[in-house]
Amino acid sequence: MQSQLRDAIDSAPVSPALVLLLITCFLINMVDGYDMLSIGFAASPLSQDWKLPADVLGMVFSAGVLGMTLGAMCLSPLTDTFGRRPVILACIALTGCAMLLTAFATSLWMLLALRLLTGLGIGTILASVTALVSEFFPERLRNFAVSLTLSGYPFGGVLAGFVAAEVIPIHGWRGIFAVGGVASLALLPVIWRALPESTQFLLYKRPANALVRINQILERLRIVPFAELPASPEPKIRSHILKLLQSEHRRDTLLLWSAFFLQFGTLYFLLSWIPKLLVDSGVPERLSIYAGLLFNLGGAVGNILLGWLSVRFGLQRCILVFAWVAALGMIAFSQVSLIATLLLTLTGLIGIFQQGVMAGLYSLASRLYNTGVRTTGVGWGIGFGRFGAVLAPYSVGLLVASGWTIIGLYLVFALPMLLVGWLATRLRPLF
Repeated sequence: MQSQLRDAIDSAPVSPALVLLLITCFLINMVDGYDMLSIGFAASPLSQDWKLPADVLGMVFSAGVLGMTLGAMCLSPLTDTFGRRPVILACIALTGCAMLLTAFATSLWMLLALRLLTGLGIGTILASVTALVSEFFPERLRNFAVSLTLSGYPFGGVLAGFVAAEVIPIHGWRGIFAVGGVASLALLPVIWRALPESTQFLLYKRPANALVRINQILERLRIVPFAELPASPEPKIRSHILKLLQSEHRRDTLLLWSAFFLQFGTLYFLLSWIPKLLVDSGVPERLSIYAGLLFNLGGAVGNILLGWLSVRFGLQRCILVFAWVAALGMIAFSQVSLIATLLLTLTGLIGIFQQGVMAGLYSLASRLYNTGVRTTGVGWGIGFGRFGAVLAPYSVGLLVASGWTIIGLYLVFALPMLLVGWLATRLRPLF
């Protein structure tokens, strides 16, 4: 039935229900991006209000990313037991409540705990939403649909920048978290109405009404329903992390993990610290917020641009060019005077090329492994990379506390991007 279902979806027209699913998943990613990236815009007024030193502020940045890492690696498997839809609903509720409570945080430890909970919800949601879009969209549109869904995350960062520019001067840093919490909770009825359960989950778990639920979903998608379920579900392929380190995969696995680690570390240094470092360098707070906004807008453009160019010029070649252009942009940023127009232009360009590399690595990772270990290989590559995202913001906090400036930091983090480009060319994709 799995192959029949896949064939039916691939040949089906694009129904209104499918468009609604895509819009809903995009909105989920956008709200998640807002919730995670809003801390970068709140950092400067927060540190001033609570007199937080840079190393402590780095801990606040890293708490959310640590939560994302734990959610992706530890809580995402719950979708195989309870289904994607209920887990997404529960995690959106968790994220919304944590964001609202962050607006009323009264201590550093309360803030750290709430950022960790926010990250737990977001990290669990991201993988589930992407998997749903991939499952329900036909082959001819799948790559575009997944790319559009992923672009919701940096668009959320753009939205956070606009909200921060308007809300922080009036309501302070707490206002940006309150808006995010309300937005997340407001999505719950939309998700309840528009998001179907995974048909693959229903096929494997076989609840009492599995056939009825699958056919209800198929009818919404304008696909002819099935008369019966097969006698037994097709076996689910399982793999183990140790298979990734066996001789046939070890080289590519270690290279991929290194590339993700360096890419995530650089990305979350930029996402977390851009507004704060610019304010410390004498840039007006409103302008620094718009710089962070443009970095995220550039990321949304970069995700789509790399996917389009890779069809013509090859995926690995495009990753190399994007990574090295991002490094050159960071070097240029460290050498120019902080003129508003030049600062914003460079920040937007760095966002396009640096975040475009991330979309390329996701696609490249899926091509490195055979079917038996592909999901595990991609998941652990991304999970290992997030440790770089945890370490980088905290490490930068320590460097800033010891006297480092934006100039030195941008120069230092240009090096990982040069290495990411080189590592991408050393990988050996299967297709």
